[in-house]
Amino acid sequence: MRGVTRFCVYSFMLCVLVSFQAMRLQAASLTVGDSVYLGCYEQNDKSESREAIEWIVLEVQDEKALLISKLGLEYMKFDEDADSSWVSSTLRSWLNQEFYDSAFSDEEKEAILLTVVPNDPSQGNESWNPPVQSKTEDKFFLLSYQEIMKYYETEKVRKAKDTVYASSKGNAIRQVSNVAIKDVGWWTRSPGEDGKICFIETDGKAKSKKATERSTVRPVFWLDLSADSSNFSYSIYHHALSLMEKKKYKEAADTFETLEDYEDSNANCRECRYLQAEKASEAKEYETAIELYTNLNGYKDSDTLGRAMRYEYAVYMQDNSNYEKASQLFGEAGQYEDSMERMRNCFDEIGVPIYFISAEAVNAGLDNGYSKANPIKGDDRHFGWRLGRFFMSGFTRVIDGSGGEPVFVKTLGDSITLWFDLEQDIYRLNDNKNLSVSRDGNGYDEYFGVKKSNFGRGTLIIRHTDYQNAKSNPLIYTDYLLAKGTSGADTKVVINEEGDYEVALDYQLQDDDIFHINMKYGNYKILFRFSVRNGNCMVYPFDIETRAELQNTSITENGFYLDLARSR
Repeated sequence: MRGVTRFCVYSFMLCVLVSFQAMRLQAASLTVGDSVYLGCYEQNDKSESREAIEWIVLEVQDEKALLISKLGLEYMKFDEDADSSWVSSTLRSWLNQEFYDSAFSDEEKEAILLTVVPNDPSQGNESWNPPVQSKTEDKFFLLSYQEIMKYYETEKVRKAKDTVYASSKGNAIRQVSNVAIKDVGWWTRSPGEDGKICFIETDGKAKSKKATERSTVRPVFWLDLSADSSNFSYSIYHHALSLMEKKKYKEAADTFETLEDYEDSNANCRECRYLQAEKASEAKEYETAIELYTNLNGYKDSDTLGRAMRYEYAVYMQDNSNYEKASQLFGEAGQYEDSMERMRNCFDEIGVPIYFISAEAVNAGLDNGYSKANPIKGDDRHFGWRLGRFFMSGFTRVIDGSGGEPVFVKTLGDSITLWFDLEQDIYRLNDNKNLSVSRDGNGYDEYFGVKKSNFGRGTLIIRHTDYQNAKSNPLIYTDYLLAKGTSGADTKVVINEEGDYEVALDYQLQDDDIFHINMKYGNYKILFRFSVRNGNCMVYPFDIETRAELQNTSITENGFYLDLARSR
């Protein structure tokens, strides 16, 4: 009973029922046999929500009503001790502590009356010679033998069913309607024969069972009919449905959010946020729409729509000459349409230099840890086209290192960004429907020491070496190539630290051409190196012998040394 597919029918039914229920409860006009919805509890064996509890009215007295759960909500022992009674039972403790605390809101708890519960022999089956027990004060309790005989006069009406959740604990048969097919036995609070506990058997007869055995639990309580029910969960839920129906999606989502896992509130909240984002998109409220789509975390097509909205907002900013904001948004949009090209155009406008990495792909063999580096020749599936290009931004200048690798000089405190401009549709490489980037479920990289794992559709590996020549553990970005059109991976890596870097993009190609069945898969790698240095560090002079920092007026006869702070 979840999700937008079942929303219309279920919500309409519950809406009508809840509205009628709330009106009657406030008017204190309940009658025996009516249903009341109060609190929520797991009932369909699904962890993402808890369902509203349906209670049946057994009796009405002035400003209060006696209610019993329509279905058995739990399947549990009466007590851990075979010689137990209601007064000392763990079931009584559970009902008045864990169940009471977790199933009801603070407003609902105020409407649950504390009741003096009689436990004298007159409440039990006299033929079983029930012992004398002291009365208790409880919020929740079970019916006694005599109360069951009073409210359920025939064996037929005493038969009960339980929820799927309770049934699963008792291994009972379940059905799609979330109600167990078979009748179930349920506990009373009265003593049974021979020191046992009275319970109602599946045939509706009163029998006895050991306290250490299990049976179904149907809680009972007295409800204060004078309580204001407007803040009860079912009333709030109904109000949220009404707001949703009126297309007040923000207000509806905010209201559903307060209910957390009550019924399908979480699902309805996500749907309302999604619809709210759509309205914001139509109204060109870019920032609101982007925030909403981002917070939906992949609900429906929110990732794609979020990227589309970033792209549209970026184009708007670019057209209005706000190139800095536009470049930021194009970067966040990732591989959406021509975002990378537009971002580079914005960089040109604001004077941000870029540097394209010249590394080319090599054939790395197959299932050997991407260890080979064979050139791509004419008979290779990868021949004649490239997957994409890496490029850098955020540096002030670039120089050649001793090994020919680029050295990016940046301003202290600034960051350099490594981008990958994916030029292919990974599911139709080089416009070939038979050629794609496939999932590498047991990928590993011998050079970087990356153990076997699911590399997904391309894995980016980055290893940093600091000024002391200490190599860090590689950073691993699996499913990296899913960045095109999805949020499965990002397209950029932000680099703050100086040092030397090694970067590899490992990916596996799948060729479904029937003539290439013997060479269906192949591993490929793009490997390159670069360095990062700070270029504007302060220089601090120190006395060679005392090691004291020299000030503007300092004089030293011992000589001095320079410390290039925060840079090596």
